[in-house]
Amino acid sequence: MNVISRSAITITHKKPFIDWNNALFPDLPMHENILGESKTYLIDQLVDNAGDVIKKHYQQIFETELEGICTDENEWPATRNLKLFNEWFSYEISDWVMDLSKKDMFSE
Repeated sequence: MNVISRSAITITHKKPFIDWNNALFPDLPMHENILGESKTYLIDQLVDNAGDVIKKHYQQIFETELEGICTDENEWPATRNLKLFNEWFSYEISDWVMDLSKKDMFSE
């Protein structure tokens, strides 16, 4: 086991994000609280407070999550500010990341 010199932000979709997805793709609906529907983003080791970390990274995370559903930016919400991010996503920040795998992190 190795401690990785990173922190992590784990994102979970809230109902407004799921409603947006389901309006675009009714034949491929998302559901709330489905195991495996969260995403984790590694960041530099946490030294700031959590609010500052989200302010720094929310836009990149927001756009990555939207692009994962629809690559047509015209379908994205026009305003993608921190307030909307907090309405569409819940998040948890871990300041300590442990690699339990024995496999090389960067090998296939």
